[in-house]
Amino acid sequence: MEKRINVAIAGVGNIASGLIQGVEYLRTNEDSCKYLLHPSMANYGVNTIHIVAAFDVDKTKVGKDLYEAIFAPINSTPKFLELSPSDVIVEKGPVLDGITGTLADVIEVSDAPDVDVAQSLKDSGAEMLICALPTGAEKAVEFYAQAALEAEIAFINCTPTFIASDPLWARKFRQANIPLVGDDLQSLYGGTVLHKGILEILSEQGIRIKDTYQLDVSGGLETLNTLDDDRKAYKRTVKENTIKNAFQGQINIASGTSDYLEFLGNRRIGHFWIYGETFIGTPIKIDIRLETQDGPNGAATLFDVIRGIKIAINRAVGGPLSSICAYGFKAPPVYTDRHNAHTWFNEFVNGSRII
Repeated sequence: MEKRINVAIAGVGNIASGLIQGVEYLRTNEDSCKYLLHPSMANYGVNTIHIVAAFDVDKTKVGKDLYEAIFAPINSTPKFLELSPSDVIVEKGPVLDGITGTLADVIEVSDAPDVDVAQSLKDSGAEMLICALPTGAEKAVEFYAQAALEAEIAFINCTPTFIASDPLWARKFRQANIPLVGDDLQSLYGGTVLHKGILEILSEQGIRIKDTYQLDVSGGLETLNTLDDDRKAYKRTVKENTIKNAFQGQINIASGTSDYLEFLGNRRIGHFWIYGETFIGTPIKIDIRLETQDGPNGAATLFDVIRGIKIAINRAVGGPLSSICAYGFKAPPVYTDRHNAHTWFNEFVNGSRII
């Protein structure tokens, strides 16, 4: 019997494009799996992932084949390969608070009727739902979390809205014995990972960190969305907290997106500055520049998260999965450092850790 992981996604944006193109690329370029941390997990390769349902509100995506919709003009992830039709049509989900502020100026909402999302998830055979909605769309994220519960499928929260870290939602998924992971997807080789890693190394070597910042610019839609002051502050708080929680000690920190530059497209350019003191008060300063592609960067983490969720489903394990949350997300219910996060995840995969 073919090993298969059926996945649905809410929000057909840059992460969806990176994930879908990555899956199709690796189907015919298996040697590229060497760039993943886990080419195979419990005999689940990346070619076992299949997208079976998708939801959005954008007029340029709703009603279109999924493999056409990911290349809508509003998305900025580059086209890495030509795709044949997927036979999955993007359905209209509810708008709620998903399109406000700057997004309302660039996205035209489809006039198609909203589908019954929970029923559509059931009909599709999806085993899990990825929520990749804009930052700050709290009501919309909660709607999809509830839809996943009603459809009795796992929920992967890529947004900063607290779901896995919220005691109420955690209890709902635990009582239903349905896997839940989140919150705020962490890119595989993004700014937060690099920043935390450098700070941990310096701390291990006895350097006392005083001040640091991680600020970035990008041309992606998520960056445009965070131009709204309240959403920018919300996103910054999550990023700063994940670093503070991983780094024990007094530290002045600023972290987040500083501006939207349309001409950058899907590129994200991060700037890192660190000031600390070492032996007899000698100062040390570090200045780094990092450039990545947002869509594929986030999707690379999802490859592991999706297969980790499938393992949980096979074991009938539900509720927030602390190992997967700590490994793949910036705001997990239980914080730990990078080394522990990888250890926890590997222990969960091999069965020596329950959640």
